[in-house]
Amino acid sequence: MQGWFTAWLALPIPAIFASLFVFYLATAAFLVWLSFRSPLRAHVQSLKGVVAPFFGSVGIIFGLLIAFLSNDIWDRNKQAERVVLTESDTLVALYSLGMASGADSAALRSAIRGYARAVAEDEWPRLQTGERSVKADAALNMLLREVALPGTVKDPALQRTMLDMALRIRSAHEDRLEIANDRTAATKWGAVLLLALITQMAIAVVHLERPRPQAAALFIFTLAAVSLLGLLALHEAPYEPPVFIPPGPIVDVLRQVPT
Repeated sequence: MQGWFTAWLALPIPAIFASLFVFYLATAAFLVWLSFRSPLRAHVQSLKGVVAPFFGSVGIIFGLLIAFLSNDIWDRNKQAERVVLTESDTLVALYSLGMASGADSAALRSAIRGYARAVAEDEWPRLQTGERSVKADAALNMLLREVALPGTVKDPALQRTMLDMALRIRSAHEDRLEIANDRTAATKWGAVLLLALITQMAIAVVHLERPRPQAAALFIFTLAAVSLLGLLALHEAPYEPPVFIPPGPIVDVLRQVPT
C-alpha cells in the first residue's frame, strides 16, 4: 500500500490533480445517479429525513484527519529546511573559526568547498530517489580527517570545538538523508481519502429532495477536497520537485569560503 501511494505522489502535478478530480467527480456523479436515476432510487429516497447537521459531524472528522496529515507534512518540511540551514551555517562557522584561530589552511578550505560542491551538485539530485551520494560521503570523510588531523590547531580545546562542529555537519547530513526517505504513513493518506468519500455520501444523504442542489453541493465539496489534497501531495517530499527546498544555503557556502 505504501508503494502505491509513493508511486501516486511521484506523478506530475497535473496527473495528481487530475486523478483526484476524476475519481471524486466520478463518485459524486455516481451518488447523484444512485439517488435519482438508478433502479435503487426508491430505497435511497426512503432515507429522506436525515438532518443537515449530520453532515457536520462527518465533515469535522474529515477536517481533523486533514489537520493531522497537514501537520505531519508541514513539520517534515520545517525540519528539512532547518537541517539545511544548520548544515550550511556550521560549514561557514567552521571556516570562520579556523581563520580566526590561525588554522585557515588551503586544505581546510578545499575540504569545506569540496563537501558543499558534492552536496549541491551530486547529492541533491539523488535526494529525489532517496539515494546516498558516494561523492558527498567521501567529501565529508575528508573534511572530518582534515579537522581531526593532529596539529591543525595549536589549542587542543579549539580543535575539539572544530571537531564538534564537523560532527554536527555529519549529523545534519544524516538527518537530511533520513528526512528525504521519510514519507507519511499510507494509512493516514488512506484514511483521509476514504473520509473524503464518506463525506460525499453524507452530503448526498442530506440532499435527497432534488438532484440539482445535491449535485451542486457535491461538486463544491469535491472541488475543495481535491484542491486541498492535491496541495498536500505536492509538499509530501520536501526535497523533491516541483515544490522543494533548494540547495541555496549550501551553494552560498561556496561564495563565502574562498578558494
